[in-house]
This record gives sequence, structure tokens and C-alpha cells, in this order.
Amino acid sequence: MINSIQKLKGIKAQKVTDIAQVDYSVWPGHAGFPLVVKPSAVGMQLNDWVAQNRAEFQEKVNTYGALLFRGFHINTVEKFENFSKLYADTPLEYNLRSSPRYSVGKNVYHTTTYPKEYSIEMHSESSYAPVHPSNIVFCCIDPADKQGETPIADNKKVLEYLSEKTRTKFLEKGVKYVRNLNEAYGLSWKEVFQTEDQKEVEKTCNEQGISFEWKSDTNLVLTWTKKAIWEHPATGDSVWFNHAYFFNKYALEASFFDLVNSEDQLPNNTFYGDGTEISKEEIEEIREAYQKATVLFPWEKGDVLFLDNMLMSHGRSPYEGSRQIIASLF
Repeated sequence: MINSIQKLKGIKAQKVTDIAQVDYSVWPGHAGFPLVVKPSAVGMQLNDWVAQNRAEFQEKVNTYGALLFRGFHINTVEKFENFSKLYADTPLEYNLRSSPRYSVGKNVYHTTTYPKEYSIEMHSESSYAPVHPSNIVFCCIDPADKQGETPIADNKKVLEYLSEKTRTKFLEKGVKYVRNLNEAYGLSWKEVFQTEDQKEVEKTCNEQGISFEWKSDTNLVLTWTKKAIWEHPATGDSVWFNHAYFFNKYALEASFFDLVNSEDQLPNNTFYGDGTEISKEEIEEIREAYQKATVLFPWEKGDVLFLDNMLMSHGRSPYEGSRQIIASLF
């Protein structure tokens, strides 16, 4: 994946204009995002600027989908947590989990704990969940020694790069999600639902339209269907917004299949909404669409990346050394 993505390290963004108290620039290249926002004066506080320019801020989010705040020195968990309190919308807790994460502050989480030698494929945060976040915000406390970027992709472009045949199938059928929660091969149901009470799990499933089947006290199978292509509520754009690729068996590392005895034991899988298989060729088509729509930029300590979760997807490059990127959902 990495070799096919725009590698933009060491290239300075080209200045577009100065607005209010910040300098705006667009990351170089043909993608047109992210919008880089830097302070125009020494000591300027990001919280102050956002609080005083909410309409301008939201307009930029709607236009670019991704804002990279650089030079504001949001370089501690406390500073980032304080920044996250600016939003009128209630922060979302990371429920119905698909990967292990641990909390480092109030509604602030360390990004996915996943072996550093692997990439994390492109996805929009919790797009599979019946209740999904509108925004995800990342903060770089410490960049990796090598790589460790958070690639971002324009979900409008992802959709455009798919063939008309594939777009039509997903538009008409949606995506069926199947999760097999089993401690032996992935997250337990207790981790996913953040409870040890089976009745609470069943209540959540019933409230969110998720079918469930207890195979045993430690094995729970969930199924539900959701749209694959959405209209953005603010911009009206059609966007690719789902986990059809990320959860699909054909997107997994080949070595993963050495751990399971059959496909039924996979922690996650996806199908078209009518239950038919998404072919290996279609998954490869989606992978290529993500690659064409993706931009890669190097993290700097204190960076904050604000994403509209429906307009943008993200992933993670492999890395060397330590890396601390934290996140909050809204």
C-alpha cells in the first residue's frame, strides 16, 4: 500500500492566503487536502482561535474534510483533552469496539494497539456501527522514529474511482456485517461492549438493530446491515462510508488464516446486504480506489489532525521506534 501512496515528506505546503489570525495553506500535490493551519503570531492559542472563529472553522472542515493544525504545540494529553472540550457536540465513547484501545483521558484514547510492522488499512472510524461519529481528531504526542504516518483519503474520490457496476451494487444492496466475538481469535464480547453483563449486551443489540446469537458464554455472533454510500448531511456530497473493505476476509493479511480453522471463525467479515459475497476482485478494486484517493504526510510533535469522518478515511503506516498518537471522537 505504502509505495502507491503520494509520499510528500520534506515538501513544504504552498501558501494560499492569510485569514484572521492563522495562515492557511493546502498540502502540495493534486489532492487538495489536508488544509494546513498555522499560527500567524508567536504564542497564539489554538483553543482561542477555534472558539472565536467557529463558522470559519466549520466552513473549512466542510470544504477540505481534513484540517492539519501545525505549530500550536498541542503536545500533551492534557492540552489535547482541553482542546476537545471546545465542541458543543458531546464526545462519543469508543463503544462497539473493533480494535483494542485504552483511555488516556476523558474521551481521549490511544490509537489502535496493533503490531507496528503492519499497516492498518483505510477506513472511516466506526462507519460499521449503528451510531457513528461525525468527526475524529488525532493528536501527535510523539511521532515514530520512522514512518508511522496516518494516511488520509477523500471518500468522495474513493467513490468516484469505483466502477459504475460496483457503485450500483453497493448503493442498492448496502453492506452486511458479521462479527464473531471469540476470545480465541479476536476481541471478546466483554471488550467490544465494555460490560460483563450479557443482558446489557442484548439490550444494546436490540436498541441498535443488531441480530445476535450466543454460541456459548464466550462466543457471540452479531449481524446487521447498513448503507454503504451516504449523502453528507452538510455538503450533500455522495461518499463511500462503510467498513466493507476493512472487515472483509480478502483484505486480511494472509498469515491470519493460519490462526483459524474456517472462515466462520473470522472475527469480522462483510457481504453485500443481501448476503451475497463481495468478490476478491471487488475488494481489490476498492483497495485501488483508496490508494488513488490517499495522501500521506509526516507527523510532527504537537500536530492536531481534524477529520470529517464521512468525508475522510484514514489508516496507519508501519513504523519503527515508539509512537504516541491519541484521538477523540465526536
